[in-house]
Amino acid sequence: MTSGSSARFPSGSPAVLVGVGQVRHRPALDGEWDPQEPAVLMAQAIELALRDASAGGGGTVEELRVAATTLACVDPIGWGYEDLVGATAGFANLTPSRSLTWPPGGNSAGDLLHEVVNLIVDGEINIAVLAGSEAIYSVRRARKEAIDLQQRWTPFPGRRDFLKGQRPLTTAVEARHGMVAPIQCYPMYENALRAAAGRSIEEHQQFISALMSRNSQVAATNPNAWFPDGWSVDEIATVDANNRWVCFPYPKRMNAIMEVDQSAAMVLMSQAEADRRGIDRSLQIAFLGGGSCQDPWTPVERPNLAHSAGIAAAGAAAFGHAGLTISDVDLIDLYSCFPSAIQMGMHSLGIEDDDRRGVTLTGGLAYAGGPGNSYALHAMCVAVQRLRAGDGSTALVTSLGMTASKHAVSLFGRATSAPSSDFRAHKVQLTDEQLWGPPIVDATSGNGVVVSYTAEFDRTGQITRTIYIVDLDDGTRTVGNGSVSQTEIDRIFNTELVGVPVTVVGGALGTTEGDSGTPNLVTLR
Repeated sequence: MTSGSSARFPSGSPAVLVGVGQVRHRPALDGEWDPQEPAVLMAQAIELALRDASAGGGGTVEELRVAATTLACVDPIGWGYEDLVGATAGFANLTPSRSLTWPPGGNSAGDLLHEVVNLIVDGEINIAVLAGSEAIYSVRRARKEAIDLQQRWTPFPGRRDFLKGQRPLTTAVEARHGMVAPIQCYPMYENALRAAAGRSIEEHQQFISALMSRNSQVAATNPNAWFPDGWSVDEIATVDANNRWVCFPYPKRMNAIMEVDQSAAMVLMSQAEADRRGIDRSLQIAFLGGGSCQDPWTPVERPNLAHSAGIAAAGAAAFGHAGLTISDVDLIDLYSCFPSAIQMGMHSLGIEDDDRRGVTLTGGLAYAGGPGNSYALHAMCVAVQRLRAGDGSTALVTSLGMTASKHAVSLFGRATSAPSSDFRAHKVQLTDEQLWGPPIVDATSGNGVVVSYTAEFDRTGQITRTIYIVDLDDGTRTVGNGSVSQTEIDRIFNTELVGVPVTVVGGALGTTEGDSGTPNLVTLR
C-alpha cells in the first residue's frame, strides 16, 4: 500500500543507504523486562538510524527527521494497528507525507525496499525511512503473566487479519491433515531435498546440523542476536530436553525463533541528495538491483518440492539489474527460517554447499532471531555495516515469505565501486508449468508414491501425527495421515520414504463448519 504526495525530485540517481539501526530487548542480556510495543521498537531503531546518518555528515538528526518525507513500515505479527505508519511516526517524531506498507510475509522487507528504491530512482521521493519490528516475546510473556497490554500499548480492537487479503497459508487438503503452519511445511521441503541429494537420513542430519551450526557461530559474534550461544553441530543435532523434536527432521534448534523483541531501521536517499549533503561516498551503500517472484503458494502445489523456481527467477532479475553474477558477491545472507529455506536459496542462486563466504551475516532466524516479517531488515543493516568496514564490495540479501511462497533478492554495493547498473528492482512472473504441479484431490483412494512426509511431535517427544504428500498413479496428488505405530516410526527415522509406494484410502470431507471429517489414510507398502 502506498499513499502520499506526488512531489518530483531529480530522477536517475540510485538509492543509497546512509543510516542503519538495530534494537534488541532481551531480558538478562539487555536489562529488566520492559515490554515495548512494535511501533515503539521501530521508533527506537529509527532514532539509531538517523543518528548513524547524521554521524556520516548528512545533517543533524532533527534536520534528517524533518527531511524524511516517506516512512515505510513492515507489518508486525505480534500486535495489530489501525494505522501502523501513523503510530510509528508519532513515536519517532516524524511527519511523513507518504506512507508505505506491504502485505505480511518474510519477503515484505525486501519488497518494500524495492518499492522505495524504485520511487527514489524515479524521482518521486528523495529521503525515506524503512523500519520493522517484532514483540512476540513480550506479547506471549504478558499473556502468561496476565498483563493486559491493551492498557499499555496502542490499543487494537477487534480481530486481526494476519493475511491481509492473501490466500490461507496452506490448501484445504493440507490443513485438513495437519499442515497448518510453517513448522509442518518446511520439513516437507527438507525431506524432499535430502532424497534429491541422495544422502542417507543420518548423513543429511549431520549436513543440516553443520549448516545451522555455522550460522549459530555467526550469531555468537552478533551483538544484536537473540541467541548468541554459538551451538556446536552436536548441540544442534542431538535431541534432548532442551532441543526436543518439533517436526521430523527438525529438532527445536533448527526452527526459526519468532518469540523476540527486536527492530531494525534504515535511512535511504538518492545518491544526488547524499552527495549534496556531503555524506562521504565510503558511507553510502548503493542499492544495485533487485527482483521478486512468487513460487507455488503451498508445498502440495509445487511441481518439485526440492526446487524453488521463484528464488532463481528473483535472483536472475536482481543480477540482471546490477550487472553482476553470484561470483561477484562478497557477502551473503540467505533467508534462514529453516534449513530447507537456506538450501533452496543456495541451489537456486548457484551457491555451493562448502562456499567459503557463508550464507548468513546475522546468524539467521534460528539464532539471531526471527522478528516476524522484518528479519531481512536486520540482514540489510549488517550488510551496510560490513560493506562500510571494507569487508567486501557487494552483498546479497534474500527475503522469503509464507511457506517459501514469496521471494525477494536484493543486491548492495559500496557507492564508490558500484558497477554499471540501472539500480532498480522488478517483479518476475513464473510460467504456469512452474506454478502448478499435479491436480490436487481429497477424499480419494488409490495407489501412489510418497512425494514427501513429516512426523509431528508433542512437547513430551511423542509422535502425534504423520503426514504424507502422495502422487497417485492416476496423475493426481493428495495428502494423508499415516500410522503412528512403532513400526512406522522406525521406518521414518531410519529409511528414506520419498518414492516409497503407498496405498491411500480416502476419508470423508466435513459436512459443517468446524467439521474436518475423517482423514485420508496412507499405508506404506
